[in-house]
Amino acid sequence: MPSNSSNLPDGVEDLTAPDSLELETLRRSLIDFYQSKSFQLTYPSLIEFADAIGGEQNTSLRDSAFTFFDDLSSNELAIRPDISQQIARIDQAEESDKEQRYCYVGEVLKKRKDSFSQSRITIKAGIEIFGGEDNKFETISLLSDSMKIGNLTELTLSFGKTEILAEIIEPLNLNYNDGIVLNKIISSKSESDLFSWVKDRKVQKDLVNKLLTLIDCNGDLSIISKLKNIQTSDVHLSEIENIWDFIEKETCFSPHIDLTDFPGFNYHDGLVFSAHSDKYGFSIANGGEYFSQTMSGKQKSAIGFDQDIIAMIKLKA
Repeated sequence: MPSNSSNLPDGVEDLTAPDSLELETLRRSLIDFYQSKSFQLTYPSLIEFADAIGGEQNTSLRDSAFTFFDDLSSNELAIRPDISQQIARIDQAEESDKEQRYCYVGEVLKKRKDSFSQSRITIKAGIEIFGGEDNKFETISLLSDSMKIGNLTELTLSFGKTEILAEIIEPLNLNYNDGIVLNKIISSKSESDLFSWVKDRKVQKDLVNKLLTLIDCNGDLSIISKLKNIQTSDVHLSEIENIWDFIEKETCFSPHIDLTDFPGFNYHDGLVFSAHSDKYGFSIANGGEYFSQTMSGKQKSAIGFDQDIIAMIKLKA
């Protein structure tokens, strides 16, 4: 059970028996499962140089990271708020064209509370696959099996495709920072904020209407008709239907579509998904597709997920 202490800052707790024992059992069970699927166990460093953490996604990750100055090097260091991009850095150093599969478990620390347990520090376990064939269905299946290992039920997997928004806003030629701001507005589903943003930039009415339609694209497969009205490609529509069918038939999740929910730290490109308990609003796992860059500059496809294993044991309490 959690141990509350006046000596601990807000959003931090000790875990004691029996929760600590259950957490260790779940951690070991997940790692054993991933290793049985040919994932190599990796323990990245808890700290990194602040100006390098997350690579190209530095701004998003650094905003969530605690930083401090190192007496030894006189450089600013950051405590990791995410492990996925650390694995990407490790894979980059491998410089391999072959498929690489990693699993991990470790603590992360964030400035803000963003889980149903209202904690700033938690333990994440997950997997990342770099290169190889299309691994999205295997990845979703692995997440489903992970939830079963945790004995969790009544779960929903919400998913979306980042390419649809990217294609709509492509004519705007946004820089990176403006793109991040618009993503946050779209994710919040705030029409008033969207109207203010497009007014300042004199965005054409047709494009604004497409964004408003996309904000409303959440729920079941009935959203397909809305997507057709904004000329979404048949390829994207077919992928959405295939992913829905796979989740519904092959996993422990109930499927849900949300085309403006972008979990994580804005580095995903393609399929994104998040797992939720029907009892709580916060996600207990996030994942998706993205691209990693090798040392020689080549792009490498990647997909993975992480899950909050402290949240997983608390869900059963």
